[in-house]
Amino acid sequence: MGVSERKKREFAQRETDILNCAIELFRTKHPSLVKMDDIAKHLEIGRGTIYLHFKSKDDLMARIQYEDYVRLRGRLEKAFEEKTAIEMSRRAIRAYIDHCLGDKHMYLVAKQCGVNLNIDNVSEDMRKMLTDERTNRLSLLEKIYKQAKLENLINSRGTYPNVAVAWGMIRGAVEVILDGHFQNEIKSEKAYLETIEHVLFFGLFSGGNKGET
Repeated sequence: MGVSERKKREFAQRETDILNCAIELFRTKHPSLVKMDDIAKHLEIGRGTIYLHFKSKDDLMARIQYEDYVRLRGRLEKAFEEKTAIEMSRRAIRAYIDHCLGDKHMYLVAKQCGVNLNIDNVSEDMRKMLTDERTNRLSLLEKIYKQAKLENLINSRGTYPNVAVAWGMIRGAVEVILDGHFQNEIKSEKAYLETIEHVLFFGLFSGGNKGET
């Protein structure tokens, strides 16, 4: 291995170490309470070394959020292994919930990073990566919606209203678990997941759309 190649690998490894260290610190402390100095101290490197990799702490938090989104998209993409819109939707729902609840701490860290970062302090390249990744996730949801429309399973309210409402319902259902609401009443996560699917696909009330005006 040449010197140049070795330095590139060392640089990449150090960047990974910085990210992992930040995530571990954010697991126990709110991101706003963790300083770059804290990360440098844990890794026994200079604070300036961190800035060789990340423009700011906001840039670092944006990267954590971005990588979490990439992992989520990888799970969602598996929905397209199914043949029907219902099965695609069911698999996408379960993929999202597994992503959030499979590693609750990581999900909360990524969420806190997104909420607390100042986008103006994020590098232009990182901002573009976040924007492109959002577009990629939306395109997956649009494909599932279009397949459902092709199968005459969907209402006529439009792509974005339907996708946004569905996404909001599922995300809210996840937050109920993460925030500990109804923790004594919800005995089975499996039954809870089945309830989410039922309400999303068939509605809350047994009368279907009779209440529509």
